[in-house]
Amino acid sequence: MKSRKAIVPFDPKSPDKRINDFLYPRITGDNVTLVRTNNGEECKYGMVILKGGGINENDLFAKIVDGKTKITSVKTLLSMLEIYLEQIRTFSIGNIVYIERSDDHPGFVLKKYANRPTVERTSKLP
Repeated sequence: MKSRKAIVPFDPKSPDKRINDFLYPRITGDNVTLVRTNNGEECKYGMVILKGGGINENDLFAKIVDGKTKITSVKTLLSMLEIYLEQIRTFSIGNIVYIERSDDHPGFVLKKYANRPTVERTSKLP
């Protein structure tokens, strides 16, 4: 399934900081976290962005593999990424989200933390 939305790392303490990376869910035991594709670093929050050209579970999987992340089951990860992309579609561009453990399949749910942060404009254009 192709989605035009994706989630990128977001730090509420420095909302104007841009990180060129995507997040995906990782389930380990009873814990679920959002993880960066390029280095496996955990992030508490992510921001929903518009991805030009769209992204599907295979694109996200390729980025995870390029980041040299150890994968235990390709089929399970692809299935989880498909559901993850479906959940992202329910949010608006700019929403700040986090992930929680869920007893339902697939074991996680994305939740809205806040709306888009306001960033002071430096341009004097209207």
